[in-house]
Amino acid sequence: MARILVVAEHRSGKLSDATLELCKAAKAIASAMGATPAAAVFYKDDSLANEVAKYIPEVFAVVDAKLEVYNAETYTEAVKAVVAAQDVKGVLIPHTYDGVDYAAKAALAIGAGIVSNCNKFEVQGGALVLTRNTYNGKIQEQRSIKTDKFVVTIEKGAFDKEAAGGAGSVAAVAATIPAPRRAFKEIVAMMAGSVDISQAKIIVAGGRGTKEKDKYNDVIVNLAKKLGGEYAASRPVVDAGWTDAARQVGQSGKTVAPVLYIAAGISGAIQHVAGMKGSQCIVAINKDPEAPVFNIATYGIVGDLFEVIPAVMAELG
Repeated sequence: MARILVVAEHRSGKLSDATLELCKAAKAIASAMGATPAAAVFYKDDSLANEVAKYIPEVFAVVDAKLEVYNAETYTEAVKAVVAAQDVKGVLIPHTYDGVDYAAKAALAIGAGIVSNCNKFEVQGGALVLTRNTYNGKIQEQRSIKTDKFVVTIEKGAFDKEAAGGAGSVAAVAATIPAPRRAFKEIVAMMAGSVDISQAKIIVAGGRGTKEKDKYNDVIVNLAKKLGGEYAASRPVVDAGWTDAARQVGQSGKTVAPVLYIAAGISGAIQHVAGMKGSQCIVAINKDPEAPVFNIATYGIVGDLFEVIPAVMAELG
């Protein structure tokens, strides 16, 4: 049976959250296409392959000291080796800095079509149809896969993380990994104190309607803390310096899909909606009844957020 293959991403010997999200995506796509979910792990030993086997039933390990640190050349050869050795229909790669760097190279190496920056899929008549953002989030377009094999990069946060608990098999795949022509001098970590809001289950986001930094903190940050979630913002709030850029949701920020997303004082511009429309429940608070955000809201509250949120806080106790 053909496989839908996740290429695991790791750094400093630790799997990325994007890898666990792609394990969930691979299982969903494989189920819809009548295929088998699997993963490929490229590393200096098989330790990470054994870790990935907790999340997906079949893992293929390419082991070489040159794979300890990510490099587009080495990853492309490793992908080519796994696809040549196994029956692979599709390759899923995280839409991250590393993933974007080598995805097209890998697609060319295995003779596959590629669709990038995807956040949703469906199967129509046996064919995979993918949804992606384009024109800076102003348009959602669908692309169908017409090649025998495909490579897809998937936005972080588009799927939930797969839960551990399985006991998948790990098989070695032989590959000749070349000495890379380029080397990374240094990997700079995220700034201290930064948060990855794409993993939050509850998000309270504030927009231009919060008016100023102190008011944003009073209503948005405090409500998020009260609910045990994370606070976020639309681009105007970040541009104004009211909160950190790591908390921006939208086409030029993070893509999130929490269980609950509260949008307060956010009009609902398509650039922002592109980053949060996958949320399970969207609650919109806006005093303008014609605000576009109400078109995608699960629940809409027409009112002044400076009256609504304090009332909510009071009910929460």
